[in-house]
Amino acid sequence: MIVDSFQYTCEGGRETNEDSLLCSAERGIYVVADGLGGHMDGEKASSAAVAYFRDNCRGGYTGAAVAELLEGANEEVLRKGEGGKTTVAAGFLENGRFVYANAGDSRVYYFRENKIVAQTKDHSVCQASVDMGLLRPEDIRSSEDRSRLLKVLGSEERLNIKLKYPPIRVQNGDAFLVCSDGFWEYVYEAEMEADLLKSDCAEVWMKHMLKRHILRGQNRGDNYTAICGIIHLDGGEEYEELPEEREDGASGKRKRPRRAHGGGRKLLTAAAIAVVLAALAGLLLWLFL
Repeated sequence: MIVDSFQYTCEGGRETNEDSLLCSAERGIYVVADGLGGHMDGEKASSAAVAYFRDNCRGGYTGAAVAELLEGANEEVLRKGEGGKTTVAAGFLENGRFVYANAGDSRVYYFRENKIVAQTKDHSVCQASVDMGLLRPEDIRSSEDRSRLLKVLGSEERLNIKLKYPPIRVQNGDAFLVCSDGFWEYVYEAEMEADLLKSDCAEVWMKHMLKRHILRGQNRGDNYTAICGIIHLDGGEEYEELPEEREDGASGKRKRPRRAHGGGRKLLTAAAIAVVLAALAGLLLWLFL
């Protein structure tokens, strides 16, 4: 498996860049942390979070394992962030699987055949409003509550994130995007897909998206950071079956799909109906002839 990846970060319209990132194709680790503006030492908080992932990621990624990494990063931010807070989004590639998680409104998107097939949910007031049917997902960007976050690193002793995303078995040509809210604010999901479709490598894909970002945002907004990757398989790779993380957090072996028997039942039902109809026709003939 080869991952073609590209990374970009910019201060935008701010004096300093409080975002941090880790992009390691060799280790299969892709992390973006967004130090919160308006909070003291957001840069130190995001740096502490990314450093924790850099120093403590040792493989064996499941949803539960990645959740524990988030908890460890949270503790690190509390120790070294000097009061700062940060969001984080992370993706991990190992053994032919992509595992991902987030805290706050930094996001992970996963693409198959140039379409988004999975993405993280924000821990925010806006996302809660979407879940309750009070706000449309496409209206999050313009909502006055967009910056009100419910989960961030460095705020509480435990994150206690309940939602764990099931691992994705990768296929040739799949792609991913890990980014801060300063990036996705100005690049819409349909545009991410369209730009991926016309790109032959991760760098070109990123440059297409950055062009949209700059034209729409004029580099006047928040810091923005993104990592994108395109996955290439040679067709001969074989990966061992690992315990997979279900959405309820319990691990178990991936179940083989059962052989479908629906076609046989349909044929049997049709035959039974034909027999009944034939019997009724015979009875009618006997009564009226």
